[in-house]
Amino acid sequence: MSLPQRDALILKLQHCIGDSEASNWTEYSTQRVAKTVLCDFTAVQWQRLEQMLLQQAQYWQQRCVVCLGEDRSAAAIALLKRLLLESPYLDVRILAIYELDWCETPMDNRYRASIEQVIASLPPAEVEPELTRLLAKTEAGVP
Repeated sequence: MSLPQRDALILKLQHCIGDSEASNWTEYSTQRVAKTVLCDFTAVQWQRLEQMLLQQAQYWQQRCVVCLGEDRSAAAIALLKRLLLESPYLDVRILAIYELDWCETPMDNRYRASIEQVIASLPPAEVEPELTRLLAKTEAGVP
């Protein structure tokens, strides 16, 4: 695969996610991206996405999180975990927690502090079961 072809998948991902929050986005969009873009990613493209992900706007990270959760590959789960730890956006971190819980992925205790921080930042009435379930997984996880 030539360099332009590899870049084509990244460009396709960027086009699907959109260039602004007002870009067309539906629940079907996440499935389309997971099933027609992310599924064809090579290790190089996953690495490129990892390098650019935290530099993206909040809406972009939010949309990407949901697509990664739909994909559920090992590379996608690794990026979800990174977003949980490093995204500056609370909403992105919350979405990452939801997706990681729904993926039923094992979690070790290095994620515990990030999940606790998210929970502490929310009013008690807004702490959804996914947040506490993932926290429990980190408590049962490997150090």
